Amino acid sequence: MELMKEKICTNLFAGKAVNQLTLEDDFNVPDVKPDIEQIVEEIGDVKITEARPSDGKIIIRGKLDFSVLYVGANINQPMYKMTGSLPFEESMNIDGVKPGHMIKVRWDMEDLRTRVINSRKISVRSIVSLSVIAHSTKEEDAAAVQKMDSGIYTLNRDLDLSQLHIQKKDILRVKKEIAVPASKANVMEMIWDRVMPQSMDIKVLDGKVNVRGEVGVFVMYASAEEENPLQYFSSMINFNESAEVEGVTEEMIGHIEVRMIQWEVTAKENEDGEVRKLDVEIVMELGMAIYEEKHMQLLEDIYANDRILEPLIKKMDFENIMMQNQSSIKLNKIIPVERDKSKILQICQTNANIKVDRMSMNDQGINVDGVVYIQVLYIAADDKIPVNAVKGMIPFSHTVEVPGIHGKCTFEMIPVLGSVSSAMADSEEIEVRAELVFNSIVFEQIEIPVITDVSEKPLDMEAVERMPGIIGYIVQPGDTMWNIAKRFSTTADQIKKVNQLDNEILRKGQKLLIMREPQAVSKTAFCC
Repeated sequence: MELMKEKICTNLFAGKAVNQLTLEDDFNVPDVKPDIEQIVEEIGDVKITEARPSDGKIIIRGKLDFSVLYVGANINQPMYKMTGSLPFEESMNIDGVKPGHMIKVRWDMEDLRTRVINSRKISVRSIVSLSVIAHSTKEEDAAAVQKMDSGIYTLNRDLDLSQLHIQKKDILRVKKEIAVPASKANVMEMIWDRVMPQSMDIKVLDGKVNVRGEVGVFVMYASAEEENPLQYFSSMINFNESAEVEGVTEEMIGHIEVRMIQWEVTAKENEDGEVRKLDVEIVMELGMAIYEEKHMQLLEDIYANDRILEPLIKKMDFENIMMQNQSSIKLNKIIPVERDKSKILQICQTNANIKVDRMSMNDQGINVDGVVYIQVLYIAADDKIPVNAVKGMIPFSHTVEVPGIHGKCTFEMIPVLGSVSSAMADSEEIEVRAELVFNSIVFEQIEIPVITDVSEKPLDMEAVERMPGIIGYIVQPGDTMWNIAKRFSTTADQIKKVNQLDNEILRKGQKLLIMREPQAVSKTAFCC
């Protein structure tokens, strides 16, 4: 007997590991830069360059890129920028991981700290948290519903499965041009720039993934004006970009993370020969896992009354999507200016960084706790240090409700900053508002017996001769019409006909008269 087969792609969770590493090093000020008098602000970003699985462990390589804004020993231009990188390599143990497994890496950077060692050297320190999930895919053959020869009876099963269609990374590039506001002077030298993604809308469309959103751009530069040599402004960029992804459709489910991995702001001349235009180029990395909800009709059981059919059954593990959810919380906090810093004249720009401390499942859903680190750059009431920064943190706790969640569920969560803004409460306090968005996907681990093949052999005719042709039977708990028919070499239709039943619903203690089919009977007997 030849069976039609259905390909089933199973997504198997292999393991998860979480680790923290401390990155710390000293850096010299470049020779072309002036001495450091005071550090005003620092920003950093982690970049993972390699995640390589081997037997029982995963090797993670990457770097922490940082930029420092500082007050320099130069009367004409007080503010300067220096940059650097802290490379790292970490080995994370996960039992069962092998080469070829697919790896997802998430990272959080704890508060980045810099310290002046002397006028030509600084110390940079941060704690980076790494979260790694390993899984694999396996393709199996399962017997599908099909038209059988006469005399063969089948029981079919409808099965809805979530199958990983594709997991990959891709790059989106956003290129925009912004003009220096008319009220601002020409750009003489770029000092400091910051690009912050705001709200983003991510959709899986036919043949592509579309990302639409806003990016805030802050620029500080030196001008030729004697009265106001230090200039700054903010601008908002709208973008709508797509990455081609072969075979995806609008009906598929995407769990997609967008990270900005690089940006560059370059000043250039306009048509009049004045440096009043800025080219902004942003590089975003898309970490994509796209799932397909697939409906299948599989063979659940099979038998014949004129031969012996033995199905080969294999238990298969599946990860079905139980829920995909997007939820958000709003945070609000007053952050004071430290006593040793000058008062606020005007806010320039607000920077925020999410650090997740703990994610866990409970009876209600998924609980996530963490901190949002805040840095607010402001114009200060101090001629020697015209720009300064306020730092603070906002703790948060949020529960994503998942009805029916249980111990055999796994989940992935992508927390992102929806928006952040700040306003002066007074000259010594800043009110910060932020929105956090949590993109969650929950998988239910299920095990299903699946028929992969069927063997066939002839009946033992001597045993058949000894079996009665007519049987009286009392329905037991768990009995179905299918099981009774298979057990006594008849069919469900025959049982219904003999007992004058309209359907296959049975009740405990019900009495049935069962007659075996003619091809399985050589003599007739009666048993009660």
